[in-house]
Amino acid sequence: MANQFHLLNNSNDDQQENHNIQPRSIDDYLDTAYQYQHSCNTSSLNTQNDILKHWRYYIIFLALGIANSGDSAEMGATNYILSSETFQHDILGSDNDTDDVVDFAKKGSAIAGAHFLGMLISGLLSGVLADIVGRRKTLLLGLMGNTIVGVLSSLARNAIELCILRFLCGINLGMVIAGVVTLTAEISPPSKRGRFMTLVASCYTLGFLYTALWALLIFKTSDDGSTGSGSWRLFMFINAIPTMIAATLVVIFAPESPRFYLCRGRLKEAVQVSNLIASRIGYIDKPLTEEELRQYLYQAKGIGETSFRAKETIEVQNMEQTNSIREVWTSLLSIRQVFIRGYWRTTVPLQFTYFCLTLTTGVATWWTKIFQILQLQTDPYALSFYSTLSQIPGMMLASGLIENVGRRRLVISGFSGGFVALLLLSVTANDIQITIDDPNVNYSWIVLAAVCAHTICLCICWLGLDCLSAESFPTRVRSTGRGVCVATGRLAGFCVQFLYGPLVDKNRLSYMMSVASIFAIGGIIVSCKTTDTTNVDLRDHWDGEKEWVGSERRISLPKIRHSSKYASCNEEIT
Repeated sequence: MANQFHLLNNSNDDQQENHNIQPRSIDDYLDTAYQYQHSCNTSSLNTQNDILKHWRYYIIFLALGIANSGDSAEMGATNYILSSETFQHDILGSDNDTDDVVDFAKKGSAIAGAHFLGMLISGLLSGVLADIVGRRKTLLLGLMGNTIVGVLSSLARNAIELCILRFLCGINLGMVIAGVVTLTAEISPPSKRGRFMTLVASCYTLGFLYTALWALLIFKTSDDGSTGSGSWRLFMFINAIPTMIAATLVVIFAPESPRFYLCRGRLKEAVQVSNLIASRIGYIDKPLTEEELRQYLYQAKGIGETSFRAKETIEVQNMEQTNSIREVWTSLLSIRQVFIRGYWRTTVPLQFTYFCLTLTTGVATWWTKIFQILQLQTDPYALSFYSTLSQIPGMMLASGLIENVGRRRLVISGFSGGFVALLLLSVTANDIQITIDDPNVNYSWIVLAAVCAHTICLCICWLGLDCLSAESFPTRVRSTGRGVCVATGRLAGFCVQFLYGPLVDKNRLSYMMSVASIFAIGGIIVSCKTTDTTNVDLRDHWDGEKEWVGSERRISLPKIRHSSKYASCNEEIT
């Protein structure tokens, strides 16, 4: 196929025509399709009709948004089941039925941290998997896996079984996150990519609200004052429903990324998917052709390593298929690229920032149990629901400030606000435990205000840091670099539960908040060492990257014996 369609096989007239006509890329084509369809929709009524008419395109992002909300629902579930009396009796209680001791220090901590450990491993592997088997397949694998794990979690008989299931849940969560983020970016029209990615990302908050609402309905305090009378097994089953719905919608409506096919040199599939997406948008003009995309690959000058890899992949279409195991191993070895030749100056500060932020966020896993221990007059599940609602203004505030304030300043502000909120909670928790027998003192709204402030600051901090990490690495190692940073945070999330769990077990809440505030101070310090990327163009290369690109190519790509027929084109490619 490479010989048949290579540009050097065309006649001189064909070559001259190819140089005169500018071929379209996938991004150009999708953007043209979107602009073409929306050029006549100037009123809100036309926009509504457009959504109804081309629902098959918009439902793709609905499916990705529900998948994102299913992820957050699974992550937030632990906060509520740890506070359920039936769960404590069934899972956290002693093996001796006559002993009423509840083990938060070991069993509770292990269950709370198991999915972080799974996400740590999956964070390093899911990006590689998505690059090899595809974004859609990786996403579906994670969604279907979490559907099964969610149902099985409702049937768990002991802490060991639930820990294993929560670990597998973390593995699947990493694959879903990798698939959702990448697929959303690569099927969106470039001019509206930020809008579509923001809409999908905002569904993360909806997942937390979904979980909080069901927890309020199932575990709400009864009239006689007892708590945890609801079924935690029913709660875990209901919590898996968004993932089931998302898996179904992705199977029916979501296509594979055309850019994935492009990077693998599978131009026929790339063209088919691109035309499918354009038709769903409403584009009926000139479709993209395989020959046009091939010409673009060889003529494009500035689309980075994606074009380079696709060119070489096209040339080995008739050769022996690359060993998949070797490809996986080579991709894993590429992780070292974010640490060599001084690149660690970018990676390490981001790693420690994620580390401190996850340590600070780890308190949120225990909010409902903390409300119970403080014996506040307001129902603890209602307080958890109200605090979850505060994520909405947090996301809105972060979206409005991120361009004006800047990424790094937003992260520092989030850590600073979180520190103040945790310090206030530490003082309040100490006062509550001193005056716990005084019914005339109601600390519910003080605690709720501090928790909401902490949640808002965390939203600001997470959004700023995610943008900062995505923009700090060049295109070649952007996913790898961000994956390493996120995996470092997951490690912190797993370990810190074995610190917070014993403190909850001993009711040392004031000390717990003080420790979390120290982590926030550490986050302020390390985030000052990061490099702000506000209003800075994304980089395709690092300075000095050409020194190691050649060595990596010799490792990662199969040796190709080029004939003299392709010599001039190969020189142009390199």
